[in-house]
Amino acid sequence: MRGQVRFGPAVTDLLAQGHGVFVEVSAHPVLLQPISEVVDATQADVVVTGSLRREDGGLRRLLASVAELFVRGVTVDWAKVLPQAAVDERVDLPTYAFDRQHYWLGEAEASDSAADAAGGGDSDFWEAVEQADLGTLTELLELASGDQRSALSTVVPVLAEWRGKRRERSTAERLRYHVTWQPLEREAGGVPSGRWLVVVPSDRPDDAGIDALLAELTGQGLDMVLLEVGEPDRTRDRLGERLTDVLAAHDPTGVLSLLGFDQQPGSGPQDPTAITASTLALVQALGDSTATPPLWCLTRGAVNIGIHDTLTAPAQASLWGLGRAAALERLDRWGGLVDLPAVTDPRAVRYLLGVLNSAAGEDQLAVRRSGVYTRRLVRKSVPDSTRDARWRPRGTVLVTGGAEGLGKHVAVWLALAGADRLVVTTTAHAPDRSLSELRAELAELGVGTTVESCRDSDREAIARLVSVASPEQQLTAVVHAADITRTSSVDDTGVHDLIDVFTAKVHTAIWLDELLDDTQLDAFVVFSSIAGVWGGGGQGPSGAANAVLDALVERRRARGLRATSIAWGALDQIGVGMDEAALAQLRRRGVLPMAPQLAVTAMVQAVQGNEKFVTVADMDWGAFIPAFTSVRTSPLFADLPEARTALQASQGDSENSDTSSSLADSLRAVSDTEQHRVLLRLVRGHASTVLGHSGAEGIGPRQAFQEVGFDSLAAVNLRNSLHAATGLRLPATLIFDYPTPEALVGYLRSELLRADDADPEGREDDLRRVLASVPFARFQEAGVLDTLLGLADTEADTNAGTRGDPHADAGAGVSVGDASATPDDMELIDAMDIAGLVQRALGKTS
Repeated sequence: MRGQVRFGPAVTDLLAQGHGVFVEVSAHPVLLQPISEVVDATQADVVVTGSLRREDGGLRRLLASVAELFVRGVTVDWAKVLPQAAVDERVDLPTYAFDRQHYWLGEAEASDSAADAAGGGDSDFWEAVEQADLGTLTELLELASGDQRSALSTVVPVLAEWRGKRRERSTAERLRYHVTWQPLEREAGGVPSGRWLVVVPSDRPDDAGIDALLAELTGQGLDMVLLEVGEPDRTRDRLGERLTDVLAAHDPTGVLSLLGFDQQPGSGPQDPTAITASTLALVQALGDSTATPPLWCLTRGAVNIGIHDTLTAPAQASLWGLGRAAALERLDRWGGLVDLPAVTDPRAVRYLLGVLNSAAGEDQLAVRRSGVYTRRLVRKSVPDSTRDARWRPRGTVLVTGGAEGLGKHVAVWLALAGADRLVVTTTAHAPDRSLSELRAELAELGVGTTVESCRDSDREAIARLVSVASPEQQLTAVVHAADITRTSSVDDTGVHDLIDVFTAKVHTAIWLDELLDDTQLDAFVVFSSIAGVWGGGGQGPSGAANAVLDALVERRRARGLRATSIAWGALDQIGVGMDEAALAQLRRRGVLPMAPQLAVTAMVQAVQGNEKFVTVADMDWGAFIPAFTSVRTSPLFADLPEARTALQASQGDSENSDTSSSLADSLRAVSDTEQHRVLLRLVRGHASTVLGHSGAEGIGPRQAFQEVGFDSLAAVNLRNSLHAATGLRLPATLIFDYPTPEALVGYLRSELLRADDADPEGREDDLRRVLASVPFARFQEAGVLDTLLGLADTEADTNAGTRGDPHADAGAGVSVGDASATPDDMELIDAMDIAGLVQRALGKTS
């Protein structure tokens, strides 16, 4: 123990002599790591392996270790290792690796199986029908006469068409979901602690109920400070200025917004654009500040839970669409959404306070007199009435946005199904030739439907076209398919973005609803989006607008009128603003594009069933759920079996589940090389999850994020995901500032360890523990032993005779490096073990 082992120099000498294989023969490898460190320092191409392992010390493990040597190029005399029979029998190596992963989507087989089930298992027969294979059909049906074969050739095309339509209907049925409301499993109670900042409009009519709510909140014990916001304050900058002073003075526990209740006296129905803009400014201003209290937004009558309930404020529904996007982009500063009943009595306020105090992870809730309800997505079957009912378009049908995207496919179907006249509006971004191409397609199909058109923004022209029709061409249906693309994060969204989206989607729908209030229609269909159902990064404006559309349909049906809202998933190459790159990105995230004809079939099913709302989306839940919930849990999917299964599977396979607030401590306990490996695995794993890959191999260490498909939305998702894993506040431009995983690892490591390096006194116990674990010879090799002991001399002299350790008393003031040390001093040093010497050098004797 007194001499140096010099293991490192010995390995270095062996490498210099040309040795390239190091095998540790032991019950468990303990020298592999120091050998590997030396090898890494010299950058030599060397094979390093062990023989046996703890809990794995049998022949199988030994042979596996020998095989590792063999595949690394080391010659092995297998005749002396394996039985003779095994040596004589040779097999060829495969021409490709067995372990492989397909990144391109294959053809779905579920629809085939569904069709087989629908056909009673006669798959051979129906396959021959679909392929018009008369020879096979003749054999299967055992037809002998020529007349029978002739009749078969006539009926097969009819059967094939019927089979195709039935297959489409069966496939469309698998893509249907809807939103329900379930009672909160465990009743939330109590009053939130701390002081809450309550943001309210300064100008409010008496019938808004805001003052009564505030009084009841105070009466039941909520400690709050008011921030009254006037019309000039409803901008990001102005709200930021006012929030700065309030947040600094009160340090609130949470923020409660009542801006959704805002309604100017005598101004009529609420303006959804203005309501959305006010709350958007508040979200942005809170984000610009350094405070992190969660924001809860209240609405009243914005949702219908379905139990003797009524939606009374469709404009406020926009906050629910905006909030679902904010929850994904502001995960550390978003609380949730709560809808209150029309009358806020003490019981409702008690429920509200319980939600704010302990909502058990729920962030979309409705308070009613009967209790608290949570929002859930579940599958939806086709109503029985649609199985025999048929929607037969007739007369005039108005299709907004009917010359492009899904609207064009709907217009073609309407013409083929019997509509005599189509009024098609075109959006500002529609291609110039879109209308002429629609007319040409209808002419080629041989239908005599009249097509008249005008701009989507020309309200007078629309009103004239739908009102001057002859009695046999009365307006019978409306399909509002107009859309616009606006993708931007909550931070980057401006009021002009909201105005553009709401003008195209919401204002037109509201105007049509008012215009046709007294017109009996067979169908009033609005096209919504999954952005309004479960949200999405960068989908704030779209989510807000679509949520209003869904609420508008709810309100229209409450008046006894027909109305249907369909929230679409991805549509194959036909979505507005959708190109192949965007479709590929959606596929990676688990949102699979649907064929146009399949979407039209789903629309017809919904109208025939007189359904209020249905979501139609082809989802790969196994890919979607892990990525969607990687930044924030989403109880919305808790009742969907496929989503639960996907989430459980991803949690079981996660390598990074233990990396949270203790990550920095874990890094400090390992070497620099291991720190780099841990963080690289973390970054690659989260990046691959965001891209929809199943493992960390989705991106290479030095591969640029943008090369593998990262856009601004994916960048935000990765930022949020890494924030949840590391606890660091990271910039939204993270992957642009650090374009590869390697570069990002360096940044994360410096940020995680920065606070620790800045305060070494706070790590005294850690430093002493690390020093005590270093072999004594290492101090001598590094030339720091004398310095360490010299630093301890002063304290040792001062405290001599005051400690209970006899070694400490006898050896006080002794310097190992002192040439004048007496023989007794040397005997004392000989009597101490290594740990005692190190502790002595550090001034510790216990």
